[in-house]
Amino acid sequence: MKKIFSIVSLICAFLTLAACGAKSQEDVIKALGQKLEAVEIYEVNAMMEINEMNKTHTFDVNVKYSAPDMYKVTLSNRDSNNMQIVLKNEEAVYVLTPALNKSFKFQSDWPLNSSQPYLYQSLVKDIFNDENTIYAKQEGEYVFDTKVDYRKSRDLTSQKIVIDEKTYFPKEVTVFDSQQQPKIHVLFNDVNLKPKFNENEFAVEYSMNSAIDTYEQMPTFNPSFLIPKYTANAVLTGDKYYDEDHLNIRTFKDKSTEKTFTVIEEKVQAEETMQVVEVYGDPIVMGSGIGFLNDTSLSWFDNGIEFILSSEKYNHDELYQIANSLIIDNEK
Repeated sequence: MKKIFSIVSLICAFLTLAACGAKSQEDVIKALGQKLEAVEIYEVNAMMEINEMNKTHTFDVNVKYSAPDMYKVTLSNRDSNNMQIVLKNEEAVYVLTPALNKSFKFQSDWPLNSSQPYLYQSLVKDIFNDENTIYAKQEGEYVFDTKVDYRKSRDLTSQKIVIDEKTYFPKEVTVFDSQQQPKIHVLFNDVNLKPKFNENEFAVEYSMNSAIDTYEQMPTFNPSFLIPKYTANAVLTGDKYYDEDHLNIRTFKDKSTEKTFTVIEEKVQAEETMQVVEVYGDPIVMGSGIGFLNDTSLSWFDNGIEFILSSEKYNHDELYQIANSLIIDNEK
């Protein structure tokens, strides 16, 4: 009996100590903040899936960061072989498109102006900013359910962030829409806290030349122009071709809502020397890669075609859905 009592006592003592040693939500959030402040440089490789219109778009993602606020995010679409880079340095924010040898320059507060599922700083910021964060501890991991702030897409509402217990870096992120359907999934493959970057790593010209040198297979040029499938009641009201069919302007009208929109499609070739074009708006990740979204239009590059979708009647989420319906058709 004494022996059994002693064993039970030891088990109880062990459980009590384990409970005392368990970190609370406040402890973990504090540790995340400390980790974030201590990180001066890192490189992350990840896989990201975007689910749109019953299709999954898969990207390989590489993130490079150097304190205090230089970022370089390379997105490679596995389906179309389209590679683009979002680069923030001391001058501005750029989107580099190696297939065109063209860089688009933004005066933007990206990346912390909106949630970014592949950026450590953004994920920690989302945890800090949500007073109603749901926290759970599971073996080797801390799990947070938080609200998100996708400024250009209000349909994305929440996310689940899985944090590694030892490194305090994310292992996995899932972003959900208002119906709790998973829309974005990011799986972090490896994190390097002591990478060796080139001294010009965050320079535009170096980044473009490096991408062109390593990216041998450019997207093929698709000769067909497309009709968006998102709006089932949309009818074509105008269709004009210019420049020997390299430029097409189509206008549409939804019969049920009377809303109108325009799709400009232009077949493009790579520039001989790199061009820098100033753009108004913010970069946004789409099914094909990175687009540029402002108040009334969304533009992007896909399969050798530069698209501009514009409307004063549709909101940002609707423009995004129309654009992705074009992208999905373009992959058929």
